[in-house]
Amino acid sequence: MDSAFGFYSKDVIKNAAFIFYIPGNEKSALDVFYSPMAFDILMRTHTVRKKEREAVSDISSFCDKWKKLLDKKFEGIGSAFKERSEQVYFIDVIKSQKRFYAVRGIVLSDSPQKINQAECPHLFILDRTHSDHTHIAKNFRKWQLNRREQEIVQLLLGDHSNKEIALYLNLSCNTIKGYLKLLMRKLDVNSRTGIISKLLME
Repeated sequence: MDSAFGFYSKDVIKNAAFIFYIPGNEKSALDVFYSPMAFDILMRTHTVRKKEREAVSDISSFCDKWKKLLDKKFEGIGSAFKERSEQVYFIDVIKSQKRFYAVRGIVLSDSPQKINQAECPHLFILDRTHSDHTHIAKNFRKWQLNRREQEIVQLLLGDHSNKEIALYLNLSCNTIKGYLKLLMRKLDVNSRTGIISKLLME
């Protein structure tokens, strides 16, 4: 694994948040390499178990999820190898303590014959998003979100479930689902994660 990152300086590896991931299959073991910063970010998410010896399997679970999300991005690209292997795609948003990070993914391959293989290396990059109140308020105005929509988004940013949002706002779960569908349509996204990323990253 060292050879894969031999051209990076130690400072670059130390100060960048990334995970180099080779999906496991029957012929090869799971392979994960992560920078110290990526490890720190992921260990501070609420989904990660606390015991350090379990950290690698937890990070692998993140990678499995992100690979599936990246595969979905590729469904509309088909066999266009150049597009698939050279572009970095936004695929997820994670919350680490009070900070949000955008997850971007890229497939690392120099051969169209390898692009569809299960063991093809992936690189996932974690970038901190703009989660300050001024930036969010600016995007509320940009997308013309009404007061109720803004309240729901703020609760989404707090990592609350639909049920928790409904209880907090004294509304039904179905009403919250309806608001989320309207938000997705207004922001041209198709998921809760998409709503968050649209308002934090632009």
